[in-house]
Amino acid sequence: MAVPVRNPSVEVAIIGAGPAGATLAALLATRGVDVALIDRDTFPRDKLCGEFLSYDALPILDRLGVDLQLAPYIHRCRVVARGRTYEFDFPHPARGTSRMFLDALLFRTAIARGAKSFEGTMVNSLDEIDAKVIVGAWGRWGRFDTQLHRGFVRDRSHRNFGFKRHYRGEPNSGTIELYSFDRGYLGVNDVEDGVTNICGLVHASRLAGHKGRWDSFVDSIRSEEPPLEALYSRYAPAQENFLSSEPVIFRARSPVEGGVFMIGDASGVIDPLTGNGMAMAIQSALLLAPLILRLLATPFNRDAIEREYRAQHAAMFRPRIAWSRRVASLLSRPALLDTALRTVRGATAGAFLLRHTRADRDAVSRLADSWFGC
Repeated sequence: MAVPVRNPSVEVAIIGAGPAGATLAALLATRGVDVALIDRDTFPRDKLCGEFLSYDALPILDRLGVDLQLAPYIHRCRVVARGRTYEFDFPHPARGTSRMFLDALLFRTAIARGAKSFEGTMVNSLDEIDAKVIVGAWGRWGRFDTQLHRGFVRDRSHRNFGFKRHYRGEPNSGTIELYSFDRGYLGVNDVEDGVTNICGLVHASRLAGHKGRWDSFVDSIRSEEPPLEALYSRYAPAQENFLSSEPVIFRARSPVEGGVFMIGDASGVIDPLTGNGMAMAIQSALLLAPLILRLLATPFNRDAIEREYRAQHAAMFRPRIAWSRRVASLLSRPALLDTALRTVRGATAGAFLLRHTRADRDAVSRLADSWFGC
């Protein structure tokens, strides 16, 4: 059970200890910054996620000494339509990792590097935090979004919901699969301990009549789409229940709100189909870290630093988010996807998708080397 926040008085307070928050805490603590890492949960904890860690995040974790030895490598993507499939290779291996494993590992890394742990600590209001810089890393949706009057909170037409469950059965052997159904899609990949994660996203309009019963909804899409029936028949649940999300709203959001710097999903949500959500979270931490150092050294320069972060964030992430929406529109229309795949030949389409939905791995390596003085 979360306890009320103990009013940390620090240079930087980070609310949320997922991949974005824990990475930023580790980066700042490495440079001697007095940083508090606050999360209402205790670790390990499960989170709704596709649990695919893209290759363009790995250079940052490598520099932090994060050991992903248990996380299987993923080398290939397979798009499965009603009558066709399309496969392409990744230019570098990605990893499959559950949030139970990764979040706990990153949290421990941050604390080992000197961040102050406020694990299992509830914050009800930003006014409770005594810090020179507050960072929002609370994910796609949180009470603070309402407190800050963020525009996307009022959106009722673009609401989607995520759902996931772990399974045991036939391993995917280094491949992530994407499946289509009406107004939604699934991603399937192996994580550690011989477990396969099946995670989906569906528009709210498809859930009428199911009353929160995810078994019922999955039965309905299995009956509609033969590839999904074949998929689920290969597995038996490894978790008692489905895990589902708060609303996922694909609306633009500012990376700075009310003086709070946002990272990860709090700063912008990319469609899960790209497999770049955790990578963007980790990269946003690296993007913000040097600006926080400047802000601590020159607090009178806050307005200029906020503008700079907005500009850098837009340049690094906005094109990816826009492209992800285009691809999601295709993947959530099974008949259209089947037609589109008739024209796809070779690896060109896959390379195009990767180029437009993730960062250049070498560029990320250079940013990480710069931070660590390599």
